[in-house]
Amino acid sequence: MTAAAFSAERTLHIVVRVGAERFAFPVSNVEEAMDAPTVEWVPAAPAGMLGQLKHRDRMLSAWDGGWAFGLVRGVGAGAAIVLRDDARRIALIVDDVVDVSRLEPGGVRAVPAGADSTGVLSGVCLPADGGGLLVNVVRVESLMASLGSAR
Repeated sequence: MTAAAFSAERTLHIVVRVGAERFAFPVSNVEEAMDAPTVEWVPAAPAGMLGQLKHRDRMLSAWDGGWAFGLVRGVGAGAAIVLRDDARRIALIVDDVVDVSRLEPGGVRAVPAGADSTGVLSGVCLPADGGGLLVNVVRVESLMASLGSAR
């Protein structure tokens, strides 16, 4: 994704860690971040789904962030972010919620060839306040669509 695809303004993102990688989600697509969520087992869950998580008196599908991004994630549910795309909501289980960061539109670069076979990343960047660590910028609608097709 080019800088022109981003708003002309700085945009806030929630940055999470999955394994050794960092992923940024637009704040507008994140309803909540939770520490150590309780995930309930679901029989016959599709690949990548860890179970369900209770959120505001409803149950959400809880997906493994490591599985979603093709990475090895730590054991257990370190943290979760509740993602929304219109009326749909899911929980993504990650190792840690790291920060809220502003991503400069001019600092976002195209995803390296072959690094995103599922098409869920819109770019990569080095946030000004990210300590020099590369961050993968996530297309939430694409991620949710890919998880929904895993059924």
